[in-house]
Amino acid sequence: MARLLSLRLSLPLVLSLTVHGSPSAPIPLEPASVKTKFVTLAVGTQNYRCDVKAGAWVLVEPEADLFDSKTGSKCGVHFFRDDGQGGRATWASLPGAEPASSVTVKVDRSQPSPGGSDRNIDWLLTNTTSNVGGPWTLFGGVSNVVRRNTVSGVAPPAGECQHDAEIVKVPYKALYRFYEPLQHQ
Repeated sequence: MARLLSLRLSLPLVLSLTVHGSPSAPIPLEPASVKTKFVTLAVGTQNYRCDVKAGAWVLVEPEADLFDSKTGSKCGVHFFRDDGQGGRATWASLPGAEPASSVTVKVDRSQPSPGGSDRNIDWLLTNTTSNVGGPWTLFGGVSNVVRRNTVSGVAPPAGECQHDAEIVKVPYKALYRFYEPLQHQ
């Protein structure tokens, strides 16, 4: 049975915080020679498994819904899938959406979430390893994904890992900015 930790923030508040961000927050990890295709807010959990032998929580996968930053409507999901090319983190259109599309990435660089909180997961720059769908689809043609403006999502303290294989679902929110090469203008 998975344990769900609590995080209480309203969607409108988080959309405001995540889209606009803090004026003092740096804009890190921006890829070169690309343009923003779209931006989403992820609301979900980072799921960790207790490895008693290692004395640590191991990230198993995220489970998140994606909301368009302009309309607030649900537009996709985020999860892990091994694409056989080194990628694992995946964003996909909603099940049954036409045309279906997805992007799978691997991490290029990370940096701690600014603002001094060690309870927020790192900000990431990722590179696409595989894509499904043409450049006209939601995730088709995406070359990079940046995760920033994270809220929570960090594994519990190692001392709380006492039951091997226990799953803990830690709520998180993050802004994901999807980029495409400049030639897709």
